[in-house]
Order: sequence, then structure tokens, then C-alpha cells
Amino acid sequence: MAADTNHGKKGVILIGMPGSGKSTVGKLLSEQTGLPFLDTDALIEAGESKRLAEIISDHTAQGFRTIESAYVQSIQSAGSIISTGGSVCYSGEAMQHLGTLGTIVWLDVAPEILEQRFSDACERGVLIEPGTSLADLYASRFPLYEKYAEIKINASLLTPPEIVSQIRQQLAL
Repeated sequence: MAADTNHGKKGVILIGMPGSGKSTVGKLLSEQTGLPFLDTDALIEAGESKRLAEIISDHTAQGFRTIESAYVQSIQSAGSIISTGGSVCYSGEAMQHLGTLGTIVWLDVAPEILEQRFSDACERGVLIEPGTSLADLYASRFPLYEKYAEIKINASLLTPPEIVSQIRQQLAL
């Protein structure tokens, strides 16, 4: 794919760790730009008629990732603001598909900030293996986020409106 094919894509795909603010930022960005908002976790929950935490507990990590990848690859809404689940980065096919729908923006938040933002990852439906810390999860996902992101926002110390402002500036939205 040529480097300049992303210019003119209106959609924004938000990737990053759980607790990085993807849903909050996505809703705010949607309100400000008038572009539709889609949360892939909500899409999966609606499709499976279960909370994310239940779906994760019913399947192996790989099983959940397969389900997530299938839902993400079914999205046809180019020109939307899409907030993804943190584990979508494990599916190359899903990430390539998302790249056709908009510019992939990584909200990078340091593990110690994520730890402060939420204490019970399992309740939130975070795909994390028992005995694995958020720092471990961050370390395993970092190279994948880095690989797929077209824009990286260091979001650790920014408020959601500040993040939205940076995205809008960088993408001229």
C-alpha cells in the first residue's frame, strides 16, 4: 500500500491498552466531528448477547481473539470513529481491515497510569492471563501497537479533550 493512500480517509481507528481512553475519546471525537461512533467491544457484546467478561471467561484467550477478529473484520463503516478492544492488535487480518476504514491512532498510556485507572481488569472484560500484570500485557502489545499505528499519541498525562484536540490537529478533522 502506498504511503499516501491514508490521506483523505475520514475514519479514525483508536487502538491501545484497556483504560487508555479509547471509548471516551471516541465518543467525544464523534460528537465534535459528526462522524458515527462504533465501539467494537459493544458490537461483540450485542452480537454474543453477553458481557465481554462472560465471553472471555467462556473461551480461551485465542478463542476470544478469533471472535473479536471476526466481528472487527465484519465492520464496513469507513468514515467512522471506531474504538477497538485492546487485544485486536493480535489479529493481523483485523488490523489490516481497520486500516482500510480509517487512520489508526494509538493512545499510548504508561502501565503505571493504567494501573491507577482501573483495579479490576477481569470485571472490565480485559483479556489478561492469570498471573499477568498490566505491565506484562503492555510489554507484549507495545510492538504490535507500534507496528500498526499511523499516529501515536502519548496520552498518559492528557485529558480526553486534549487527546481529541491532538487527533483533530494531526488529521485535520
